[in-house]
Amino acid sequence: MGAPFEPAAEGRAPGGERGRPERKLLGFSGAVALVIANTVGTGVFTTSGFALADLGEPAFVMLSWLMGGVYALAGVVVYSDLAAKYPESGGEYVFLRNTLHPALGSVAGWISLVAGFTTPIAAAALGAQLYLARAGGPGAATPWVATLIVICLGLLHAGAPAKGVALQNFAVLIKVGAIVAFIAFGAPTAGAAIAAAPPLSLEAFQPLAFAGSLVWISYAYSGWNAAVYVTGDIAGGGRTVERALYSGTLLVIGLYLGVSAVILYGAPPGQIRGVAESGALAALAIGGPRAELALSALIALALVTSASSMLLSGPRVYARMARDGALPAAFGRLHGDHPRFAILAQTAFSLIVIWSAGLRDLLEFAGVTLSLSAGAVVIGWLRQAMRHGLAPGKLPELCAAIVFLTTTTGIMVSALIMRPASAIAAAMLIGVGLLAYALSRPRTAN
Repeated sequence: MGAPFEPAAEGRAPGGERGRPERKLLGFSGAVALVIANTVGTGVFTTSGFALADLGEPAFVMLSWLMGGVYALAGVVVYSDLAAKYPESGGEYVFLRNTLHPALGSVAGWISLVAGFTTPIAAAALGAQLYLARAGGPGAATPWVATLIVICLGLLHAGAPAKGVALQNFAVLIKVGAIVAFIAFGAPTAGAAIAAAPPLSLEAFQPLAFAGSLVWISYAYSGWNAAVYVTGDIAGGGRTVERALYSGTLLVIGLYLGVSAVILYGAPPGQIRGVAESGALAALAIGGPRAELALSALIALALVTSASSMLLSGPRVYARMARDGALPAAFGRLHGDHPRFAILAQTAFSLIVIWSAGLRDLLEFAGVTLSLSAGAVVIGWLRQAMRHGLAPGKLPELCAAIVFLTTTTGIMVSALIMRPASAIAAAMLIGVGLLAYALSRPRTAN
C-alpha cells in the first residue's frame, strides 16, 4: 500500500490564488486506507450470523458475500467516472445535484448526514464496545464506552486532522495484517468443514430471503465509495480517487470472502445463527479463549478505525452543502482547510444515535437507505450517458450500471416486504431532504 500517509501535493489554492501552495490531506495510499477503514467495520464481523439466520446454509451466505462484492465493484465503475467529471468533495450530494436535480442532491446530502455517516459511526462505536467487552474490556449495559470512542475521535479530527489521518492509516495497516493472519489461522478448519459439507440442495434457496440478506451485505460493503466524499482533499483529484476505489474495494472483497468463510465454517452454524458476535464465536470454536480474545481486540480496532474514517469523510459533505446554502452556514466554516464545526456537529449527532437505537436496527436502516441513494446516483449517470450519447467505450460502465440497479431493486423489494420499518424510515428521511431543499431555495437562488 506504500506509505500510510502521504501529506500531499502542492498546487493552486482553492480560492484560485497562483503561487500559494495547497497541501492535500490525502494521497493515493491514504485514500485507499480511507476506503478500507470506512468499509471494514461492523458489517463483516456481525453480518454473517444475521444472514445465516435468513438463508439457512453457509454456502448461500458466501454467495451473498460474493454478490455483494460484485455489487460494490459495479458501483465503483460508475462512481469513478463521475468522480473524474466532478472532482470535488461531496459524494452523492454533488453527483445527484449535477446529474438529476438539486433537490435530489439535497436528499442525498441528508441521507449522508443521517444514514451515510451518523448511523454507521454510532453502529461502529456500539460494535467496538461489544467486542472490547469480549476482549476483557469494560462491559456496560449503557453505551459509555461507545460514547468515549466517538468523543475522542471527534476531538482528534477537529483539533489535529493530519495526525488523525496518520494514526488512522497506521491502524489500518495493523488491521489488514491482523485480518490476513486470522484468515490464515482459520483456513485449515474452514477448508476441512467445506470439504466435509454435504451436497447443497438448491431447493432450499429462497430468492426473497437472499435479496433480503443483501440488505446486511450491502451495508457491510457500503464504504467502497468513501474516497468520493473527500475528492477535493485528495492529491490528483478524480484520477487518484478512481485508483483508490478499485484498489481498496478489490482488497476488501478478498478480505471479506476469507473472513466470512472462516466465520461460517469455523463454528457450528447453530452457535452463530442470528448472533452479532459471530466472528468472536468462530475464533472461540477454532482456537479457544485466547483466539477469541485476540480476534475481539482486532474487531474492536477495525470498528474504531471505521468510525474514525467516517468522522473524517462526513463533515466534508456537510461543509459542501453549507457552501451551497443547503445547510446552515456554520457547517461550512473552515478552520484552515478543515470543517471543524461540521466535525464536532457530526460527533454530537452520532452520540444522539448511540443513546437512542440498537445495533441491529441501525444496520437495517443504513443498508436500505444507502442502497437507495447509490441507486439514484447510477440512474443519474445513465441519464447523462443517454442524453449525450453512449460512446462505445462506455459499454463496461453501462453493464455495471445495469448490474447495480438490478441488485438495488432486489434490495428495495425485499426491504418493503421483510423490513418495512426500515423502508418507512428511509422514505421519511427523503421527505426531510426535500423539505430542506424547498426551505433553502431562496438562499441558493441569491
